[in-house]
Formats: sequence, C-alpha cells, structure tokens
Amino acid sequence: MDNPLRDYIYDLGKKEEPEYVWEWFYRYLASGDELFYDNEPKELLQNYHALITMGRELLKSKYGSGEYSTFIRDGNTPDWTYYFVGDTHGAYQDVYLMVNYFIQVLQVNSHVKIVWIGDFVDRNPHDLQNLALIMSFWMMFRDNVFLLRGNHEAGDVCSRYGFSNNLYESAGSSKKDFNPVWEDVTDFFSKLPLGFYCRVGDKNVFACHGGIPFDVDDYKPLKLSEIEGTLNCFQKETFDMDPISQAMLWSDPDPYMLDEEGDVAPTPRTGRPRFSEHAFHQFMKINNLDVLIRGHQKWKTGYKLLFDNNLVSLFSTSTYDSRKIGEAKFFRLRPDMRIENFGDEQLNLGEGILNIDQKFLDTQFNKYYAPE
Repeated sequence: MDNPLRDYIYDLGKKEEPEYVWEWFYRYLASGDELFYDNEPKELLQNYHALITMGRELLKSKYGSGEYSTFIRDGNTPDWTYYFVGDTHGAYQDVYLMVNYFIQVLQVNSHVKIVWIGDFVDRNPHDLQNLALIMSFWMMFRDNVFLLRGNHEAGDVCSRYGFSNNLYESAGSSKKDFNPVWEDVTDFFSKLPLGFYCRVGDKNVFACHGGIPFDVDDYKPLKLSEIEGTLNCFQKETFDMDPISQAMLWSDPDPYMLDEEGDVAPTPRTGRPRFSEHAFHQFMKINNLDVLIRGHQKWKTGYKLLFDNNLVSLFSTSTYDSRKIGEAKFFRLRPDMRIENFGDEQLNLGEGILNIDQKFLDTQFNKYYAPE
C-alpha cells in the first residue's frame, strides 16, 4: 500500500542517522498504532540499549556546544510555532498520533518546534516502546524537538511504577542483560534539562514538568538566571537533588490555598509541594515571563488553564495504569495568539489546546498547513 509518510521517514533516516535509529523510527511510526506489543524479538533489547546510548551522546554534544544547559534558552525564533506535550506515560497510541501529526507538519513548515515536558515512562505497559519512539523522533529532528525531564525520569520513581519491570521483562528476566541498560537509561534521564525558555510572538514562555522553583522551608521568589548554577539536578534519584530542583519536578499549582498557609506548602496527603497564585505571579514577574507550561497532574479533560490563562497544565495521555481516564491534549502556541484566548479548539472554547484524535488533527493540519 502506498504510504508517503513511511517513504519520507525511510528516505530521511537513511541520509544521516545510524541504521538502528531510523529503523526504530521507521518500524514504530510506519507500522501504525497497533504495534506488535507482545511478540517483540528479544534481540531488540540491544537496539533499545543502542538508542539510549546514542541519546546520551547527543545530550553530551548539546551541552558541550552550549545549546543545552539546565534550562534551555531557545532564542531568536519569536515568529515560530511551538508545540508542548505533557505527560505521555507509555501511552504509545496517543504518542503515535502526535508524532504522525508533527512529521506531517515538519514536512511543510520547518519553523516549528516541539517540547516534550517529561514523564515518558511508567503507569502503562508499553512505556519502553513509547520512550523509544519519542527518543527516535528527537534524534531525527534534533533541531526542532526537545525533551525535558519529568519526575518519573528518576531511578527511585521509575523502579516503582512499572518501567523497570517492563524493561526487565524485555531483558528476558535476566539481571545480566537488564542491569547495563538500566544503568544507562537512568543516566540518560539524569542528564535531561529541567526547563525550556522561548519567546513566541510577544510572549516570554517557560516550560518545566512540575512548577515554579522554590524551597518549601525557605520560600522566596527565585530568578531562574540566579539559581541555575546552584542546582544539583543531574542526579539519578530524586532525593539526591536539591529542594528547588525537586520542586520544579514535583510541585503543583493550588488555586485554593488559604492565606494562612502562605505562598507554598506541602500537600497534606502526599507531601507534594504546592504553590499559590500569589507565588506564581511573583515568580512570573521577577523572571519577566508571560506563560508557564507544565505537566505532572492528571486532568480528565487533558488540560487545565489556571491563573488567568498564564499557566497551562497538560496531560497528554488518555490512559493511566492501563485504563482509560479521559481525553489526551497537547498545546500549540502560535506567535499571534493572545493569552486570554487560550482554550480547547475542538470544543470551540478558544485556541491552542488540541485533542489527540486523528480526524481532529487532520482538520488542524488542513487548516494551518495544507498548501492552498
């Protein structure tokens, strides 16, 4: 059957990347969203390992060239369109639809960038495949695609919520085969950046997985440029990090915080740090930011707009713990968009929030990118 997208991937991959990278990408994307989940050949573990190793080398080169730091500053592209993807948690079918859409967009408009805001693994059974697809996409379009770290990209977390077990089964339940891949993938996770800064039109935008930086025991508004060099974030496990890095991975906005609680506080049941609207606006003002885009929280609607639309919270998986939980959404930010108009496009509630649905994405592509 004729498949122009498959042929494009095949031709693109053969030009530059090592064979195993384009094979992963070709195999996953061109096979469709019904991946042969349960009968992957065991030798694919070697390809997973090779992919992870190359990803680590690519990170090293990005940091070495100055393109990456703890917070990526993606400058000089205010007229570009940016897409932001929240937690995907192994939801391969949702990710397949997004990557398929992004590939089509990039074929006709290279002035597009895509930021994945962490939590690629855990909570669903095919998170290793999901990670491989996202990493392959990143490697194939390394100037247009960015990966940030989520709280589940830490050894002490992804060893408890499914990823390590799934990797262990892929290793044939062999510690000898599992251990080298586990060490390398957690090392790769530890080197992912915490945040992403860009300017879109007249808007200064910052993206991170959890929320604003703070120390819950010593709160004060923090300037990103001043704290960046002090953070101890490149650690394999969460509790080896400093409190401010932990907050950026774990904190949640709480629009219902009482005045007597102060600007930040732990969540009573879970201990997760949370921040008030006042703390949020202090942070945005001191850093001259207009929009914060984050993930980390489940929403049945796939998104939540908070604090006068200045905070966009995304959840880009429709399944969680292997069950359907609601809609999966991601966010498109065009230069001409106004913050007060952010909203769900499929429901005609505003602009930018996109549903991960094939028919809807086809209409979006035709509306914004199809040649006239």
